[in-house]
Amino acid sequence: MTPDAVLATDGLSLIATAGFFVPAALLVAVVVGAVVRDRRLTARENARLDGSHERVDPE
Repeated sequence: MTPDAVLATDGLSLIATAGFFVPAALLVAVVVGAVVRDRRLTARENARLDGSHERVDPE
């Protein structure tokens, strides 16, 4: 086996590893972002419905 073949194989394995983990990490980031966004929107809607966001005058 020549040194060039070893380097080419190592490079291909790095590309394959990145080709698997980068899309997986992006998918996890999108899902986490969607869950956080949904929880914020739900909390905002609940606060609007129960009136807890309204300012109370101390009169």
